[in-house]
Amino acid sequence: MKFLSTRDSLLRISAREAIVKGISDDGGLFVPEYFPTFDISENLNLTYTEMAHKVLSLYLTDFDSDELLYLIEKSYQTFEDEIVKVACQKDYYLELYHGRTSAFKDFALCLLPNLLAYAKKSLGIKDKTLILTATSGDTGKAALEGFYNTEAIDILVLYPTEGVSDIQKTQMDSTASLNSKVIAIDGNFDDAQTAVKKIFNDEAIKKELKKKNTYLSSANSINIGRLLPQIVYYFYSYANLVNNKKISVGDKLSFCVPTGNFGDILAGFYAKQMGLPVDKLIIASNDNNVLTDFFTTGTYDANRELIKTISPSMDILVSSNLERLIYHKSSAEVVRAKMRDLKEKGTFTFACDFSEFLSGYATKEDTEQTIKKVYQDEGYLIDPHTSVAKAVVDKLGLSKVAILSTASPYKFASSVLKALGENPVADEFENIKTLYEKTRVKIPREIGKLKGKKIIHKTKIKKDEIADEVLKFAGRGKRISVPATSANLGPGFDALGVAVGLYNTCEFKLTNDDEGFRQNLKENLIYQAYKKTFDTYKETPKPISFDLDADIPISRGLGSSAACIVMGIMAAFLVMGRDIDKKEILKIATAIEGHPDNVAPAIFGGTIVSILEDEEVFLEKMGISDKFKFLALIPDFKLSTKEAREVLPEFYPKADAVFNISRVAMLVLALQSGDENNLKIALQDKIHQPYRYKLIPEIEKIEQIIKESDVLASYLSGAGSTIMLVLKADDDISEKAIREKLEILSNSYQLKALAIDKKGAFII
Repeated sequence: MKFLSTRDSLLRISAREAIVKGISDDGGLFVPEYFPTFDISENLNLTYTEMAHKVLSLYLTDFDSDELLYLIEKSYQTFEDEIVKVACQKDYYLELYHGRTSAFKDFALCLLPNLLAYAKKSLGIKDKTLILTATSGDTGKAALEGFYNTEAIDILVLYPTEGVSDIQKTQMDSTASLNSKVIAIDGNFDDAQTAVKKIFNDEAIKKELKKKNTYLSSANSINIGRLLPQIVYYFYSYANLVNNKKISVGDKLSFCVPTGNFGDILAGFYAKQMGLPVDKLIIASNDNNVLTDFFTTGTYDANRELIKTISPSMDILVSSNLERLIYHKSSAEVVRAKMRDLKEKGTFTFACDFSEFLSGYATKEDTEQTIKKVYQDEGYLIDPHTSVAKAVVDKLGLSKVAILSTASPYKFASSVLKALGENPVADEFENIKTLYEKTRVKIPREIGKLKGKKIIHKTKIKKDEIADEVLKFAGRGKRISVPATSANLGPGFDALGVAVGLYNTCEFKLTNDDEGFRQNLKENLIYQAYKKTFDTYKETPKPISFDLDADIPISRGLGSSAACIVMGIMAAFLVMGRDIDKKEILKIATAIEGHPDNVAPAIFGGTIVSILEDEEVFLEKMGISDKFKFLALIPDFKLSTKEAREVLPEFYPKADAVFNISRVAMLVLALQSGDENNLKIALQDKIHQPYRYKLIPEIEKIEQIIKESDVLASYLSGAGSTIMLVLKADDDISEKAIREKLEILSNSYQLKALAIDKKGAFII
């Protein structure tokens, strides 16, 4: 299978090349040279991943079949057990929002990064890829998650300042991956998308990027690797309805799609061309009904004011993927003429047979009334985009239509609440809570975790500044991330440590500032570890500058010094041109730190049992049951390791030693098995905690709060002053109770849920 440009049908490239390029050099979009056939009647009982493999294999013919299956299975592990849920009400709602970001974009954007990485490797491309993406809300976060810390691929996402929901903003702006940048622009989605397309075709920018060994690609649906995976759920949902006896094999089924950029419904058109029994593809627009007008009159007119609606992902006037449909209905010559008219005049006319399509639009009032009506009549909760589709189905007098439900209602909680007759407040997380209390519809896991997340991306620019930001982002130095660690773990004194989801990150570059480098060596542990590494290999250190973003609090027992040491060593390895050998890094880090219980998990991630013997570190990495979750009780006061060491006795009774030995053995097993009762006993300690707890003000009150809450166990993290609490994974009630009780303490405490980091330190 070859892929052609919508503006040059003589251009023929492979799927791998099309995915890597994203957009053709002539400004056109890549399309398949023909539509393969797929007989759904012979494939009714496939799992989602099996069907994805069969369908995509027809297009991605230059991918190794086994490798493609592996990439698909790897990608869809991020979804809940049932990837597509078909809710059968009066109509059929295809719930496409059970991925990481609670939007249908996850289907393509969890797979595209893996397809792109495979394509680059197999084509021998070593240059860095810069993914440049404009978003009206959902694409941005789905792309950020899909490309999260992907080696040799950076991603820059642009969104309109007022054009996305509060939850969508928070999802994007809190993304902590080292390879990402999120920018809000003063303008609408069309402004962002136009600027992105302009940059893709700007030879001067491409030349500058080439100097940085970087080339552009896209995660928008203009990338064929983003569009093709969306074909699969049309086939899968049809099979689901057949298997559940809602329709019979061969019955024609109509699909209604809330439509903005025309990618999702175009995937349905591709499925129909491949042989899926589709009756009508129904284009549902909101108040920005440029597509409805086009399919009704034959004239596409973007010369109108963009209306901000409660379905913001559809607030689009220039629908990029319409170009592909026009190509399939005409020729590259016609596309060039129409796209030229659109660019120069903002309008074009195209007369064609669009009999497989129906179209309609819903106003804001229609959308709100439909949300309320569906919930009252059917007890089913839908988001505003899904509501637009349902409203259009009702207006057209259709029934038994498959409606693509593209986002969780919790992404737009205030709009949904208002539609249900409630009064939303300014705090969107309170609206989420109220919506749950009213409907008892499950809150998606990732949305539930958003509250309190650190906002990392704060850049806001004018639309004419985008090109400068792209070049600035492409010119960044190497970046390192190192997780926090919680060592000792009760009886595991100086032997057990676990990496947790709190990170120090840095960007570093070589510098000519020798004086500044020497000054930093006197007072900064990162620089000292950097120099120590050069000394170890008897090389002269090259001056370097670090720009540190530290989230790990200092002197709180969370491994801040270990993170700095590991960071400096890893930078030295890279500057010296050495392979990142984590065992060698551990050896140097242990020599600096004096013991491995913090540096080992910081380097390798996960939970590490370590022993230092004759300057050699022996370690084992173990897993922790997902039945547990960790809460860090972090005070606003420091406790130095030196002070914590000095309070420990020089000798211990044999009974205390035996007490700890038996419990640390039990602790290792209980953490792995998830046995709650064994864990409670196993975290007891007589070696360090009884002495160090006396250094923590109000410890009696803290212990009483823990005792009164349904906490499984607790321990002093590292040398303190952080206290780590272990709870049942699904216990949100105890967490809330603890937060409320902490208010009685004189000192200020932060209660932070910390996931187990399994990756450890890494470089982008």
